[in-house]
Amino acid sequence: MSNQMRFKKKDILRIIESGNERELCFLMLYQVYFEGAFSNLVLKKADKAAASLGKKLDFTRAMLYGTLTYTFTIDFLIRHITKEEPDEMDPVTRTLIRMAVWQLQFGDNIPDYAVTDSSVEIAKKYNHKVSGYVNAVVRKYASAPEAKKYLEQYKPGIRTSLKPEIYGIFKKDFGKSRAYDIGMAFLKPSGTTIRFDSSKITTKDLISELSAMGIKAVPAKIIKDAVEITGGLKGLENSEIYSKYGMFIQGEAAMLASLIAAPSEGNKILDCCSAPGGKSTHMASLCHDNCKILSCDINEARLQLVTDNAERLGLKSISVKCCDASKIAKENKDQRKSFDLVLCDVPCSGLGLIGRKPDIREKITYERIEELLPIQQAILDSAAKMVCPGGTLVYCTCTLNSDENENQVNAFLEEHKSFHTVSIGKYLPDTISMDDDRKESADNGMITLYPDTDGCEGFFICRMEKDRKDDSE
Repeated sequence: MSNQMRFKKKDILRIIESGNERELCFLMLYQVYFEGAFSNLVLKKADKAAASLGKKLDFTRAMLYGTLTYTFTIDFLIRHITKEEPDEMDPVTRTLIRMAVWQLQFGDNIPDYAVTDSSVEIAKKYNHKVSGYVNAVVRKYASAPEAKKYLEQYKPGIRTSLKPEIYGIFKKDFGKSRAYDIGMAFLKPSGTTIRFDSSKITTKDLISELSAMGIKAVPAKIIKDAVEITGGLKGLENSEIYSKYGMFIQGEAAMLASLIAAPSEGNKILDCCSAPGGKSTHMASLCHDNCKILSCDINEARLQLVTDNAERLGLKSISVKCCDASKIAKENKDQRKSFDLVLCDVPCSGLGLIGRKPDIREKITYERIEELLPIQQAILDSAAKMVCPGGTLVYCTCTLNSDENENQVNAFLEEHKSFHTVSIGKYLPDTISMDDDRKESADNGMITLYPDTDGCEGFFICRMEKDRKDDSE
């Protein structure tokens, strides 16, 4: 990659000052597509630079997430309409053509000439040899009949922008109709949910204070001690009330995991794969900070976030340790069978998060999912050895894949006869819709949340308990 392509702070500031949001978006997309970057992190870096200049990047954000979300659909349309093959384009061209098609297909009344001219100018700057080709392809797409661009005529995977590897999982587990509903739900914009300490402020008063800051919020759909921000955060994380009211940005399904874990005061708790500390801090708050939580993660840098969040919230019950959760029993033999509650939010395919993490659509592969299965199994096996007789083991993922969810739990229970699932009905808020299938699943200790019926991220949670009689685990 040339020096021009490097995403340095001075370059970001220069581009933002020039008002060229398309160039900024191009650089961010290039990093995500070809350098393994994560969109939320590159956007956070750009947002910080923009804030220092008193500017906002609303168009950049929409174009970045929009292009990433619809990449599979965009590539299909490029092939179908222009007869060009995205995979054969050089990185600069591919990024620019994808951006252009998003603007033309999904943008809000963006003039064709603006898309074409800006694409060519960026191409001249970063790979001048391809500017003519970029110009020709963008013009060809722009001038194509609208009938060819009408998405409803194409297969469900194209309409939902889910490649076969992902759509096939949904279709296998939920059937054709439900797979389509889930895929479409992931395309709808979602708000940001924030947990807060209800002992310090009511939902109504918090919404009022947020409104005074220019932040629109409504009660969360499922969790009573949470609100949903329907617009931008507008500096909330740096405000006085953010820490004052014990606020933490977290998905509602992830909050539900802590409620199903149901920690009690005095408990000794192990939180595996814990960074950035959402569940550790939530469980500590549920126990009024009267417990002992060992928060572990394999990533030392991310583990620091757990410490930072605990300190920000004034929680004293959380200690941290850098370790591999799949080896936690081997490396902590002196603490085996000593934890009342062990929570495993394991590494997974993240298919339940594609609504707000569009990178997953592009990056996850069948091979990667297959690689994750033995890791999940190893973590669950090792974590089970840390549970005391009569203690609780909670397994959860942010995916909608039975191989990572129910099948993983069933395989574990087959090998660990001292564990059994327990009904979680009493832990579920009455705001959760319950049909016969969900009730049966909850009676068996499991629940899956869905974007189409629950209005939140896809998530799986299972609560198991260990027999009170000691064994050889």
